[in-house]
Amino acid sequence: MRLLLCCLIILTWTGAARAACSVRPRATVALTVTGGPILVPLAVNRTPATFILDTGAERSLVTQAAVTRLGLALDEWVGTTMRGVGGIERRRNADPRSLTLGGVVLQRHTLNHDTSLVVGNMPRAEVEGRTVDGLLGRDFLSVFDLAIDMPAQTLTLYDVTGCSGRFLPWTGAYSAVPVQNPMESALVAQITLDGMPMRALIDTGASSSVVGAPGMARLGLTEAELAGDPSVAVSGQGPRMVTMRRHRFASLQVGEALVRGPVLWVAPIRFTPISDMLLGADWLAGKVVWISYASRQVFVAAQ
Repeated sequence: MRLLLCCLIILTWTGAARAACSVRPRATVALTVTGGPILVPLAVNRTPATFILDTGAERSLVTQAAVTRLGLALDEWVGTTMRGVGGIERRRNADPRSLTLGGVVLQRHTLNHDTSLVVGNMPRAEVEGRTVDGLLGRDFLSVFDLAIDMPAQTLTLYDVTGCSGRFLPWTGAYSAVPVQNPMESALVAQITLDGMPMRALIDTGASSSVVGAPGMARLGLTEAELAGDPSVAVSGQGPRMVTMRRHRFASLQVGEALVRGPVLWVAPIRFTPISDMLLGADWLAGKVVWISYASRQVFVAAQ
């Protein structure tokens, strides 16, 4: 009788745990897919603004021009030192009175739920005729799960609690991409490039996927081997320019999807958190992807 009672308690607890999984859509907004950055519409202090959807950014950012246009107050006490591709910048933070996406009020994933934005430069001030006001990063995005539908060009925010495993409301087939969570909200996928296991930060803010210095070392790629590849000088957060090269690899496998002969950017740069490469907006092209910050998983719909 005691054993039976214990079994009933365990079954009841398991059933309750499963029933606690909640997936609630909050808003769906239209994305602007440019073939480069993915743009998302925000309202900052009730004024329309255009930000880059950037899961690779730990902090959200607003440009100095947008601070003026949107009437943002600067914090008298708090500033941020930012390290990016181009070096280091230090500026006072901006404090918008309100920040909304699809009518949903946004607050940072912090104890005080503030709306603080870092002030900094953007490598591109305009995309397809639209002024880019900033980056919407993980400090705001990780409060939700994100369903990114690139063919439909939409982003849906979900509130997800108590879920694990395969919990998506999708009716079609989908696969899970193995990921690690090395620091707050960052999701690093386990992928394979030219047969070599790699750690790839999922970075919707990067127009293109990039193999960095750790990935070059893992693959044994040297500057001499890349010397004949096409190159371009690019800027990022900070004052310096960085030379990147386009290199053809044999294969790239992410989850169940295998791409043969991918051409990726390569540069001797380092990412935060430590990763071998970035999976950028070019990887997302044509895909429907669910980024689950709540369960620390990434899913890709079958194509």
